Amino acid sequence: MKEETTPYQIRTEIECDVVCEPASEYKRTIAYHGVTITKALQDYYTFTTNQEKVAVLKWIVAQQEFTELQRYSTSENKIFTLYANQYDEILKTGETPNNMQIAQKFVSNGYDVYLLSNPKATKSADFIIRRRNCLYYVEGKTSTGGSALAMRLSDGAKQADRIAINFIGNPQINILSAEITNIFIHKVGLHSIYLFKKSRLIVIKRDMALSKKFSDVFYNLWWCKK
Repeated sequence: MKEETTPYQIRTEIECDVVCEPASEYKRTIAYHGVTITKALQDYYTFTTNQEKVAVLKWIVAQQEFTELQRYSTSENKIFTLYANQYDEILKTGETPNNMQIAQKFVSNGYDVYLLSNPKATKSADFIIRRRNCLYYVEGKTSTGGSALAMRLSDGAKQADRIAINFIGNPQINILSAEITNIFIHKVGLHSIYLFKKSRLIVIKRDMALSKKFSDVFYNLWWCKK
């Protein structure tokens, strides 16, 4: 039987939440002919182990097609895109797309962000984010926290195991808490939810959301001023 090959460098460490690499790894383009970023995203959804998935993310962010959006990056953290000219034209009109707003908030909280395109007929998430040389694949949503929140969370969980929600307005805290617990119950593959209350980031992980005291813990997190 012919051994299958892959362009992605599969890690051999014991499976864990994320795999960390030296920062220099992300500056190196992995040479492989015949694979596109779209195909890499398709492959991501077929893999089942953390090592395989992280290897795909590493390969994607190493591609030279990404360029920095300098005016929306900082000296510490960067936003990268495949279509810099397209974003520059949109941003010159004074309009900031929802995903860009989320990207900027990730940057202000210490993450680098790689904005991904939405290939036709291919499931994909909106971002790859990086912090301390760890990579995460994230779907972004914008919500008022109203009746559509459950649908936003459900749709996001179909695209990635991490969801970022940028809230506009003032969601009802008890409804928000209940919907977060509910989505973790029904989506067993969901790992984390990133909540942006204005510029402040609140990270909710599975074990926290499913704890008996979550509603109280979440209330305190939401109203904490730091």
